[in-house]
Amino acid sequence: MADRIATHMGTLGTKFLKSSTPQKLEKLDNGKIKVTYHKGKNNTECSDEYDTVLFAIGRYAVTEGIEMEKAGLTCEKNGKFIVNEFEQTNVPHIYAIGDIQYGKLELTPTAIKAG
Repeated sequence: MADRIATHMGTLGTKFLKSSTPQKLEKLDNGKIKVTYHKGKNNTECSDEYDTVLFAIGRYAVTEGIEMEKAGLTCEKNGKFIVNEFEQTNVPHIYAIGDIQYGKLELTPTAIKAG
């Protein structure tokens, strides 16, 4: 379904930057936004100017019902885990990476890097 919506939006002029990681956004004097990003497997640096930039971020944790308390884990009300700088939960040998971390950026590149 997402592909169908993206295809339709593309016919209306929306440009999607797939396999890209934003590096910098700059507001230009002409009112446009210059986006600098890395693209593809070789992280080629590219940039383009746009009228509008939309970031689609935000995910929710589905941890309810996995009986994590039996392992001694505790999580926040939203189901995410507080971790230290090494991504360890309150149980030192259990790690939480990516979007399941409480208070961290919910971005695919961030989750991939953590993985």
